[in-house]
Amino acid sequence: MIITNELEVGKKYKDLKVMCEVLNLEYKDGTNCRNALLKQIETKYKLEKQGRGYLILEKYTEFKEIENKRKNNRTGKGKYKTLMDSLLIEYLQDVININEYEHNFSFNELFLQNDELINIPIFSSGYKDLIDSYEEIAMKLDMKDKLLDIYREKSYITVKQCLESALTRLKKQEIINWRKCTKVKYYSGDIFIADEDLELEIKNAEQEVEQETGIEFFKRRNPVINKAFKIKVCKKITSLSSYWKVYDIEILDDEKLAKFEIDNIDEIRKELVGIFGISIRHALVKHKYKFIKEVAIGIPRIEIIFPFKDEIWNVNKLNNMFLFDHNKDDSDITIEKFEEEEIEKEKQKLKKEKEQRKLERELKKKNKNK
Repeated sequence: MIITNELEVGKKYKDLKVMCEVLNLEYKDGTNCRNALLKQIETKYKLEKQGRGYLILEKYTEFKEIENKRKNNRTGKGKYKTLMDSLLIEYLQDVININEYEHNFSFNELFLQNDELINIPIFSSGYKDLIDSYEEIAMKLDMKDKLLDIYREKSYITVKQCLESALTRLKKQEIINWRKCTKVKYYSGDIFIADEDLELEIKNAEQEVEQETGIEFFKRRNPVINKAFKIKVCKKITSLSSYWKVYDIEILDDEKLAKFEIDNIDEIRKELVGIFGISIRHALVKHKYKFIKEVAIGIPRIEIIFPFKDEIWNVNKLNNMFLFDHNKDDSDITIEKFEEEEIEKEKQKLKKEKEQRKLERELKKKNKNK
């Protein structure tokens, strides 16, 4: 690392680009380039990130090797192991067996037990009703609307992230290529994947509807709002009746795919669904609303509300309803202990932030008196 100028200890720099200008380092945009530049600077300086800026806390007397925290401590499999990979491989093998010439196909974002969707049952058929009308289901089950809404969101994200990780691992093995794209349906009955021009037309129509209605992207997480939003979008595009996101897959190497031998696929699926149930339950229990009240002296008082901490049995019931073949009691958590730990973490975080602000003031004062 060659540095011709120096950063000033105690000074806060606006952003990484400014630091690179001072150090005569060539700044390049892009996540990977920025991370590489930041690691390079951190071999000489101890930094504290504040918003988009950086406070220089210390200059090292010699270059410091930055620890790669991801090195040698992750297998890349995580808590879901490669269970989803096995389900995907089994499905891809079936696609080839049914039609050896079919190497390009697409399927919907989520695995539903439904003849119209991919036949890897993760969610039960009732999950579609949860997406379309969670408020009605909440009323029938005598549960909170918000619980069903957050359950839908957490379960969707949990499975989606696991699925995309598995797709990416198969892509790295050069077995498949995959991309996320839009499938469209016209009133004529024609259904196909949108090309770039149509994708752009849909995107522009969405922006117009957003400006007209004020329905921003985050509001469309609500399925009822999203459905109404898409109807307005379709009206702006001639003959378009609906559109939705799909995974478009191309099988690159069917010989490599055929070499995989997947045994006990039902047990693999049940194990994965069981892990999903625990993950979703934990996500619901950990869901919180945080309130911080500043005080004149001492650590700011924090109040955390866990709205679903007493809903474990209801969450288990939802898992059993909407996760295919899930029938477990996953209440292996002590809420009181969990709540205490979470509150203590927040208090320690606030305390650390206060100490950092104090250090920043002292450094600025010291620098000013030089």
